[in-house]
Amino acid sequence: MTTALEATDKDFERMMQMLTGFFVTQIASAVATYSIADHLAKGPATAEKIAAIEGIDSTATFRLLRACASLGLVSCDDGLTFSATPLLGTLRTNVPGSLHSLAIAWSAPGHWLPWGRFSDAMRTGQRQTVPALGAAIWDYYAQQPKEAAAFTNAMHGFTSGVAQEVARLVDTSTAKLAVDIGGASGTLVHSLMTANPQLHGIILDLPDVVPSATAAAAALGLAERSRVLAGDFFASVPEADLYLLKHVLHDWDDGQGVRILQNCRRAMRPGGRVIVIEMLLGEIGEPGPAPFMDLNMMVMLTGRERRLSEYRTLLKQGGFRLDKSSPIRSSLAVIEAVAA
Repeated sequence: MTTALEATDKDFERMMQMLTGFFVTQIASAVATYSIADHLAKGPATAEKIAAIEGIDSTATFRLLRACASLGLVSCDDGLTFSATPLLGTLRTNVPGSLHSLAIAWSAPGHWLPWGRFSDAMRTGQRQTVPALGAAIWDYYAQQPKEAAAFTNAMHGFTSGVAQEVARLVDTSTAKLAVDIGGASGTLVHSLMTANPQLHGIILDLPDVVPSATAAAAALGLAERSRVLAGDFFASVPEADLYLLKHVLHDWDDGQGVRILQNCRRAMRPGGRVIVIEMLLGEIGEPGPAPFMDLNMMVMLTGRERRLSEYRTLLKQGGFRLDKSSPIRSSLAVIEAVAA
């Protein structure tokens, strides 16, 4: 008879799954890097066929696909030919909500090396990007354009999965100009502009993001209603009716977050609003990605994930009053606030 403190065989198996989690991250990265989801979207294929297209070792490719089968990413009925599963579809390129570039970005040195110093983050409570990379993450990305592009594409993929839902929830009928702060390629504001042909948009982000945001607007036929500004949202933001802050405030501590919000409040036109889109922490033990992302913020940046009550306080300190919060997928919520 076991006691409540004795681990069972199932517990050991589950812990082994946890301990090999970093294996799985690199497996997903390889699947994305070698476009396996895109190849198998065209139909079943052998490891040899994929390896020949990608210029990689066929035996290594078979071993990768065999591991993918254990993870439910692919199926294989004859021991040679592999087929895609719906789970693998999340790593396809150019599909709404694609996690393809995120798999690459999170396994690249910019995230991988700081997470290798997790014990130092626990000891000091400080981010580990500077000791691991020699620079804060945004400065590092400015020096590593390939990694920066993967991260920008990752944000586009992540945002594209919820952009239409945000456009449905947020009423832009009275807004003429929206600013997507830290908006990367502008996926969110472009979705709002597509839903409202009268809305103009500005993407405010770092200089290295400008080309991708400009190209994205042109590709959607929104160039005439869209501008991209290289700037620092800690210094100032453009005047507008609507400010979009998706996965921005969680990057920063409370003081920095309040400063961003105060800049929005100062520049905001009468009757304007701020839209905050973030993961919300729930009750302790509640399933979901938010507690893990909170640790990611600790390792990578100075920020954290927050409860809704904490965002209410942050908004109040920034000069706003929380108007409403609407839950969407993956613990995300669309938080709307008006001038206090």
